Amino acid sequence: MKIPLLLSSVLLVSLNVQAGMVKWVDDKGQVHYGDRIPTKYLKKEHEVLNDQGVVVKKFEKKKSAEQLAAEKAAQEKQAVINKERMIEQRKKALRDRVLLETFTTVKDIELARDDRVSAVDTQIQLSETLIKDNEAKLDKVKKRIKAIESSGREVPENLHKEVHSVTRQLETDHQYVEDKNAEKQQIIKKFDEDIVRFRELMAEKKRKQ
Repeated sequence: MKIPLLLSSVLLVSLNVQAGMVKWVDDKGQVHYGDRIPTKYLKKEHEVLNDQGVVVKKFEKKKSAEQLAAEKAAQEKQAVINKERMIEQRKKALRDRVLLETFTTVKDIELARDDRVSAVDTQIQLSETLIKDNEAKLDKVKKRIKAIESSGREVPENLHKEVHSVTRQLETDHQYVEDKNAEKQQIIKKFDEDIVRFRELMAEKKRKQ
């Protein structure tokens, strides 16, 4: 009785594997078994099998310099991401601890927020008062210059310098107020986030009790 070619090949492979050998794939995609792998395939993916045909060692295909460089770059990038993630987690843990150690109720957080906002509002109000005073001063100097020019006299240099100085001061004061308003919004946002997180932490703490 003749054994079909495919079946005989399977039996042959089975017998060879049982003897313990190397398995590799050639350039055409055909699988081979043998006691020794051809030199040209040593740098390609191949496996070592034991006497029971179980893979005991696997050799990956040797990577090119470009592939190795790309892998290294990817690993370095992932290392940076992992580090940033770890730092962020530590910051979050510290923030949680500070919240629990500093406040006992949401009302405490709201009072702290209002105090911070009030302090910034005071700075804004003071700056706005200075702005009004400087605007009045600038208007007065400009009227004086206009009156001198109307009389045909030469405007003293010190008046032009004063206009320039007051104008620069007004620009600085307006920018300061703008910055302080932005700071106030950031304070409100941070405390709102703290309130949300504090409630989460307290709910978690209550569940564990």
